[in-house]
Amino acid sequence: MYLKKLKLLNFRSYESIEIEFDQNLNVIIGKNDIGKSTILEALDIFFGQERIKIDITDKNVFQGSEMAISCSFIIEPEKEYLIDTDVKTNLKDEFLLNKDGLLEIKKVWDCSKEKITATSLKTYIISEYPKEFHKSPLPTLKIDDLKKILENVDNSDIAFALHDKLNNNELEGLEIGTYSADVDIKIPIKIDKRKRADIRKAIYQVINDKELITVELPIDKEDGKNIWNSISNDLPLFFLFQSDRANKDTDKEVQDPLKVITKTAIGNVLEKLEEVKELIKQSAELIGNETIKKLEEMNPELAKVLKPDVSNKAWDTLFSFSFIGDDNIPMNKRGSGVRRLILLNYFRAEAERKNSSNKTVIYAIEEPETSQHPNHQVLLIDALNEIAQKENHQVIITTHSPEIAKQSKSEHLILIDKVDGVNRIIQDDNKLKAIAETLGITAYLGKLVICVEGENDINFLLNLNQTITDFKDIIDLKKENIKIIPMGGSSLKNWVERHYLEGSNVVEYHLYDKDSNEQYKSTVEKVNSRSDNSKGVLTKKREMENYIHSSLYDKEFEIDCSTIEDWDNADIARIVTDKTSKFNDEKIIKQITNGKLTKELKKEHLEEMNAFVEIKSWFEDIKYLNEN
Repeated sequence: MYLKKLKLLNFRSYESIEIEFDQNLNVIIGKNDIGKSTILEALDIFFGQERIKIDITDKNVFQGSEMAISCSFIIEPEKEYLIDTDVKTNLKDEFLLNKDGLLEIKKVWDCSKEKITATSLKTYIISEYPKEFHKSPLPTLKIDDLKKILENVDNSDIAFALHDKLNNNELEGLEIGTYSADVDIKIPIKIDKRKRADIRKAIYQVINDKELITVELPIDKEDGKNIWNSISNDLPLFFLFQSDRANKDTDKEVQDPLKVITKTAIGNVLEKLEEVKELIKQSAELIGNETIKKLEEMNPELAKVLKPDVSNKAWDTLFSFSFIGDDNIPMNKRGSGVRRLILLNYFRAEAERKNSSNKTVIYAIEEPETSQHPNHQVLLIDALNEIAQKENHQVIITTHSPEIAKQSKSEHLILIDKVDGVNRIIQDDNKLKAIAETLGITAYLGKLVICVEGENDINFLLNLNQTITDFKDIIDLKKENIKIIPMGGSSLKNWVERHYLEGSNVVEYHLYDKDSNEQYKSTVEKVNSRSDNSKGVLTKKREMENYIHSSLYDKEFEIDCSTIEDWDNADIARIVTDKTSKFNDEKIIKQITNGKLTKELKKEHLEEMNAFVEIKSWFEDIKYLNEN
């Protein structure tokens, strides 16, 4: 189950807003006090983590007497839930999904009183439900009420319709009741009136009016609680990590997780510790009783009123935990960036530890770049993106970092801005330009920016530049601090089409794979048609992987590449994947190729492949654009 949408109504600075999330990584961008943290805290409140407690002051001061937080989830289509006490059923079959086919849960707080209490909260499922029963949805009815619908001949003719269909064998395959093994086709011969799910299923089959309307189905009272209890057990686990939490060993918020580590470790060996405690108690009592016996010889009256009493402190008070490096510098003496990284990864480890049921985990991280050097920010967003790509993982972060923004794909970026004085999600074609202006990316980029398709291309270009002296002597990309932006997919086309850096005096050098169909040929032509010295180039070989010498593939993957024909145009990553038994994922092959093998390339390899002169021309172009 993945979070797809969040709707806020009258919550803090938001009168009404809807945010759509990617299933993997989400990067929320906006100016200070625009409401980025509000989104994360609203999610914390919805999921009931109680790190953030809702208060009457959270209500938007300009609107109504209610505030609401709604979350919509992508669910497994065939997953069944025990919304009754006996039979599991499918949410779609029960008409418990909204118009988009999502599970939408809405929490509403009554703010008409001076403060919010537990009774202020009402919880609903927002669903598209048959109009005929929208006032009393069947899942909320008791079994006696459901029976009345079947048996009452005055009840919209449902009983007659059902009995007619049963008698005429028109409900074949309904899978209700007992079936005859002598018949090829399953034909229901009776309805099990002891099961609410069976009765509802029968009724859904015979209602004449299938018109659906949006209803708010209450799930926090009476029989509706069964629905909520079953569904809530499947909701994602939500963990919020905020940038303003304390960062000293002595502060409570840091001590808490460090103490939890100690308690967790103790819990893992508690049984053995209890055995030790019992042995200590027995030994102490033995020594005590022997002492009392000796005392009895000297003072019998005093000895009669004495007995051994062994007490002990909690195990976790006997141990303390912190982190210390090889240089014996404790955590509280480390830089704030290091302390924050340690706590962030404790937070991740704790989330994984708590997820014993393999639910989806949502990591919500406020400004992860806080106290981090720009170079570490690159590593950080790479790590978060890798986490987000894992199954059952979703990452939502807020950021002010240009580095994090430029490392993220367009579809992962969520921009919040004010439009006519109201907070809005900006989703039009100018989103990237607005983000660049919001974060000051233009000034951050410098005079020249290199645009490539993805992270693998960045590694390829940087490694070749730093490994082969001829290229580094032309221009040292790291020393010159030239930014390289991954522009794959929609962000690449948007960037070129919209020319987001127009008028900024930033020159662009675009380097893209030729591929098998020269799909970026028109993109390169548009770059070259500009009047600002920007330049676009297609590689002469198919992809960056084609510039790696075959001997390096042979050595790394223990294969023979000598039989590959037309090396310059072959799909190397796919072929290597088919040949090797080490990996079965082309993405991994590409990562190893561009990350590791490029560091092993030599000038002689490139000359043998007729690639040296071409690559040399790339760096000469970059040098020229950077200096002119």
